[in-house]
Order: sequence, then structure tokens, then C-alpha cells
Amino acid sequence: MRLYRYSVRVNRSLLLVAGAALAVVGCGAAPHAAKPDAAVATHSPVVPSTAPPTTAAVYPLTGLPVSNADNARRPALSVKIDNIGAALPQAGLNQADIVSDILVEGGLTRLMATFQSQDASLIGPVRSARPVDADLLRELDGGIFGYSGAAPGEIAPSKAHSTALLVSNDNDPRWFWRQPGRAAPHNVFTSTALLYKAGRTLRKNLPTAPQLFSYSSTLPAGPAAHTVTIPFSGLSTAGWTWNGHSYLRTQNGQPDRLVNGARVTTTNVVILSVTWRPTHIIDDAGNADPYVIVIGSGNAWILRDGRVIAGKWVRPSYQVPVRLLDRTGHQIPLAPGRTWLELQPRPYSPAFR
Repeated sequence: MRLYRYSVRVNRSLLLVAGAALAVVGCGAAPHAAKPDAAVATHSPVVPSTAPPTTAAVYPLTGLPVSNADNARRPALSVKIDNIGAALPQAGLNQADIVSDILVEGGLTRLMATFQSQDASLIGPVRSARPVDADLLRELDGGIFGYSGAAPGEIAPSKAHSTALLVSNDNDPRWFWRQPGRAAPHNVFTSTALLYKAGRTLRKNLPTAPQLFSYSSTLPAGPAAHTVTIPFSGLSTAGWTWNGHSYLRTQNGQPDRLVNGARVTTTNVVILSVTWRPTHIIDDAGNADPYVIVIGSGNAWILRDGRVIAGKWVRPSYQVPVRLLDRTGHQIPLAPGRTWLELQPRPYSPAFR
């Protein structure tokens, strides 16, 4: 079991009370005079404390204090979620620790929602895997990956090096269900309870989710930015607006709402400028499936607390996680809380105001 802790050092100072020899005479009482029963300090040397720093356990994927020790020991649980108009509204996104927004065929996007600290009784609509999933899963030490089918070329990278337990509705539907009132293929749903049960049933000793990012409640320097627009193509645009407490999501200019009517929200928005290459996987409409590249480096923008911090992302290989660095090469901390990763394809850039 891995524990994730942030140190909080308690500095101690010694207040020396000099006693009657240092009393102020003729000038009245000192503004902060010691009480009559205060202890008189001696002149013994001050010995620095050797006690270890006070620490608090936090969830690895949010940096928030642990409220459920069992959840904190769980593996990462990732689910592929449809993100086109016919699939809306979605379920479970506000319970995910991390959500990745990724370009797919036809200029559309699809989501990967990753859970660990919270549970969700309804997640979906669940859709098929894509090649980039392997590299995103590897950052999470694999964990559990729930999806609804995939062409052989789409799932091949995940089989090759994601290290994830692959749980597919097409191959093992007992971990999913068809939601009434939804048209196929946008009617496959699941829950964290079912997929974590799949993990316990199908593979023993899955690793605890690792820490991906640095977290700090101290706000890094950066200009104010209350709104960002993130184009993915001529057909898909995401947006976020800071409301003073969290970021509210829009999609194609419309408020993004879940099945219960709540707005999609997050604590942090991390935008990574990425490249992609075409594949030989073609959908029914003749669109090629892009292979989004999250290995290498590129520009990055981190939105937190109503500000934007510009930097870069660096990931030399799929065997190590991405690092978010500022202009001086120091790691950029996120605010403790949930995070959305917007994998914006070049040459598009975000617009802030």
C-alpha cells in the first residue's frame, strides 16, 4: 500500500519573559505585558525540535485529505465515455478524480473518466476504446479499464503496454447494463461498484493508484483568466468559466449538464498541446481514427483559482508520467481537487479572457 502525504511543519518560538529586572518603570504597563502567573524563562540554550513533521494522508489523484481509507488504497478505475450530442446527458463525471478529453474520428471527442476517491452509481454512456488509452492508463499503473468494445487496432496498444485489467462490455457484459430510454449504442452504463467488483474477481493485487500531479493550496503566480475556449476541430469546442469556487464546463457553446441537471465542474483545468497521427482504422462514415500522442513535450496551460499558469508538459516515454513545468523548470502544483485534462490537438490554441 502506498501512502501519499504532504508535510506541514510546525515552527515553535520561545517567548522570553525577563521578569522584574526588565520591567518598564515610569512608562506605564507594556501593551502586551505578561500575566502575573506567567512562567519566567531561563537562559538555557534552545534545542531545536527533532520531532517528525506533522503529515496528513491525501488521495493520490486529487491531493485532498483522505476521508475513506479503503478508497485511498484502491486502484485507478478508468471508463471510456461517449461525448457526442446523441450521447448527452452523461453520468458520473463529477465523481471522477480526473477526466481526459480526447480527439477521436470526425473531429469529435471522447472522454476517459478516472475514479478512485469517490464512487458513482451511474457512469456512462460507455463507449469503445482508442489507441491513446494505453499511454494514459500506463500513467495510472494500469488499474481497471472499462469500455464497450474496440476494433483490434484500437485496443492493441492497451493490451501491449497499458498493464490495465481490460473489462469490455462486448466480452464480459455482466459488469455493465443497458439503460432504459437510451438508444444504442449510447445506452451502455456501469458503476464504480460493478467495475471494482470486476477488479477483485478477475485480477488479484491490483496496484493502488499512483500520484500523478503535485498539489498545493498556495496559488502560483499567473494572470487572471476567468474563461477559456478550447477548440478541438471545426466541430468540437470545450469551454470553462471560473465562478469563484470552481470551473463550469460548456461544450460547443452550451452549458454541459449531467443526467441530474447539474453542471459539469472541476477544480483544475489542464490543457496540453498535443500532436496526433492518422491510423488505418476507419469508421463507418469513412473517418480515420487519430492516434493522439501524449509522449514527448508541448505547451501547457494550468487553470486554477481563476488564474492561468503557462508552462510545458514533458513525458519522455510511456513508462513515466507527464510532468507540468513552469518557465523555470519547476513543477506547477494543482489545487487540491478534481482535474480535467484537455488534450488539445495542434495547431489549435486556447483563448483566455
